[in-house]
Amino acid sequence: MAVGLATVPVYSSWQQHDPGENCPVDQRYAALSELTKNDLRQHFPQGLVPRHCNVAEGLQRGEIEFVQSSGTTAERVTNIWHQSWWNASEASSWKLNSHTAQLDGTQREAILASALNVGILSDKDLTLQDRRLSRFLFLNEKAGASEWTDRHYERMLQELEAFQPVVLEANPSLLARLAWWALDKGAPVFQPRIIVFTYEFSSSIHLRCIRRVFSAPLVSSYGATEAGYVFMQCEHGSLHQNTDFCRVDFQPLKAEHGGPQLGRILLTTFHHPWVSLIKFDVGDLVRLHDSHSCPCGRNEGFLLSSLEGRLANATFTPEGRLVTTKQADDTLAAVDGIRDYQLVHLARNDYTLQLLVDANPDLVVPAAAAALRSLYGKNMRVRIEPAVDILPGVSGKYRRTHAVFHFDGKGLFS
Repeated sequence: MAVGLATVPVYSSWQQHDPGENCPVDQRYAALSELTKNDLRQHFPQGLVPRHCNVAEGLQRGEIEFVQSSGTTAERVTNIWHQSWWNASEASSWKLNSHTAQLDGTQREAILASALNVGILSDKDLTLQDRRLSRFLFLNEKAGASEWTDRHYERMLQELEAFQPVVLEANPSLLARLAWWALDKGAPVFQPRIIVFTYEFSSSIHLRCIRRVFSAPLVSSYGATEAGYVFMQCEHGSLHQNTDFCRVDFQPLKAEHGGPQLGRILLTTFHHPWVSLIKFDVGDLVRLHDSHSCPCGRNEGFLLSSLEGRLANATFTPEGRLVTTKQADDTLAAVDGIRDYQLVHLARNDYTLQLLVDANPDLVVPAAAAALRSLYGKNMRVRIEPAVDILPGVSGKYRRTHAVFHFDGKGLFS
């Protein structure tokens, strides 16, 4: 922290708030403000790196490059990317799960994600060789599943069988669509050794479908383009902090909104030679584990029971209590027949729910409405619209829940 404060221009005004090296480190962090995505945009690029580093020279040498994180316009940030640091952060996080810890980084991996987030984006269908990069195979070259035809689904299953990946890294909503297609068609599916979820919030509805088709252990990996790999799910389902590569500060929500176990995280990165993030507000909500220990024996750093979704995607009860994406998702997951959904909070007690179902809508719709009222309260008015498909946002990621009105995010926290 001290090096970052002293050498990185974005923190020049922060130094006056630092109580000094004689104070406990937690007290020093508590005295500092948080770093926002707006700060990153305003100071990019040279203001984010130590003064002895020259961005132009780093780009010319190929040591760094610029990449843009996904999300809405307000969430999107251009970042300085250092590939070897990212790889080291990933390798460190994979030690936190007994299944991924067995891998040596040379294994074949297939990746199923929006090509807007990772891979090669193309309007034309690409061959397997066009989508293969060393030990990686990108199964999809489209922005989203709405562009897939039966031919694409068949091709993905055939390529999984031919490529025989050890790891399948996937956007869970896209893998669920492949799983549904395989179930509907009765098609056989190759079984990788491990499935790692990343890129977006994992819906319980999608996980349930994926488990019907894939027998491999399902592992959730959490990170950010800006901050690397932050949490990894162990074989017991708990999420462990990647303490070798980041510090996590936790700020609980007020009790009426789910605190003190529910709150936001602020990230400080370690070992990055180009970018030093201190108390970076990544914008996500998490739930602390009820216990401070896990049966897996890994007990350093923060232990989470769940990732709850982005604060920007929160909704509220008519009385004003915050509802996370996971809370809404778990509620809808209890209703049989739902394949996907999008819940939009329009006004105080008005909501719309788009539903993609695989059963009789006449049964699913009233069951979904009753489930939501059990969470949001009897004053909730929800209009439910059966949908042919649920489309992702411009980032290629799905936004399961959100409110269309502005709310004071900072005022929700203790």
